[in-house]
Amino acid sequence: MDPAEFGISTLPLQHAPYPAIYSDTLRGTNKGKVAIVTGAGRGIGAAVAEALSKSGADVAILDLTVENLEETKGTCEAQGVKVQAYACDVADEVTVRETFGNIEKDLGPIDILVNNAGILDQRPFIMSDFSSFWRQIEVNFKAPLIAIHALLPGMRDRGGGCIINIASRSGTVDVPMTLGYVTSKAALTRATHTLQREMELDNLDPAIHMYALHPGGVLTGMGGGAAKQDVLDKYGDVRDEAFFMELFKDTPALCGQTCAFLASGRGKDLRGLYLDCRQDVSKLIGIGRETLLKDKRNTLTVNFVDGYCNEP
Repeated sequence: MDPAEFGISTLPLQHAPYPAIYSDTLRGTNKGKVAIVTGAGRGIGAAVAEALSKSGADVAILDLTVENLEETKGTCEAQGVKVQAYACDVADEVTVRETFGNIEKDLGPIDILVNNAGILDQRPFIMSDFSSFWRQIEVNFKAPLIAIHALLPGMRDRGGGCIINIASRSGTVDVPMTLGYVTSKAALTRATHTLQREMELDNLDPAIHMYALHPGGVLTGMGGGAAKQDVLDKYGDVRDEAFFMELFKDTPALCGQTCAFLASGRGKDLRGLYLDCRQDVSKLIGIGRETLLKDKRNTLTVNFVDGYCNEP
């Protein structure tokens, strides 16, 4: 994969928090709210939970085991907010609904959902065990939809809420050996677009605002890990050449603070869109929602040759 194949930005990208999303800028903006963060044991999820707690939200953090959440829990509690940790397989609907019920008993009604949990198996489809391939779809796409389906009625009844789906640039491009990941992230982005339109049908837009957010190039265990040995033996280093690792230059805090900004409601003009957290939210908002929608910016679309359109 050559990054130049997909375009290089001519505007500067952010690789760490910047003034619009600084912790001090957002301090208190989510006070009184309750947030859920899935996959919060480390990396991006831990940074999202910390950023939300710094902005004043009480936080429910989820991972496969409570032990995975000990460090994140301590970091968030240091911000003076309520924090509860829950073991939860987010792809299991019964478990999710039980867990969310416990969260509401412990912390109160849920205002913010960040669907961060995700998995990646780097191997070509032809070498994949189908159940392992499908597990990526379940964790990366089915699980966020289970969580959203569980929470939307309450958000509707209370007249507001924020949902952030951690998507990926991978859902907008073709990346061999990551079929489960790219398709699940593309589906999650499309679901975000469509669900925001459904909020319009029930006069819940912009009170309920949703976003598909690319977290940038963060060197986590998932993103920076090598493929299994059988794949390496057949194809070599599937992380593509040395320059691949140079793409990982963004801090987890960049995504975390962007989530806190969006949860605060300050970015509502960007609702329903696909966002790259490396792009300054102030600049995107300055372009104007009407222009973004009219020009089909920040949304999955199809570009046909001149003269042909994506007709209904």
